[in-house]
Amino acid sequence: MPTIHHLGWAVRSIDQARDHFETALGLEFRGEESHPDVRVAFFGAGPVAVELLEPLDDKTDIGVFLANRGEGVHHLALKVDDVATALAQANRQGFVPIDSAPHRGSRGTVVGLVDPRRADGVLIQYVQEP
Repeated sequence: MPTIHHLGWAVRSIDQARDHFETALGLEFRGEESHPDVRVAFFGAGPVAVELLEPLDDKTDIGVFLANRGEGVHHLALKVDDVATALAQANRQGFVPIDSAPHRGSRGTVVGLVDPRRADGVLIQYVQEP
């Protein structure tokens, strides 16, 4: 049974959003990483973290998401034992795979995205920890 790993939250600027997540919400800053198309910052300790996603270009997936929907929850990440198996079973759960195969995620994880085809537009990301 998968458990919630983190919430992926799209923002235009991590630097501008940081105060809200640290001060207003009281979530501890846990570090950040840069990937080819997105800057990622991690907040919160305990069973569920928040991952802020800042696009490095307006044409990236996160950039397009922000243009269409504005800032907010981009994905719900579920911890699974095997991302490849979860992606293979996605169709049976009514999800449409976005990723055809697992790929490298932040902090050494393996990830894969699926679209649950819900009106709220929140994607599901499977996360396999090292």
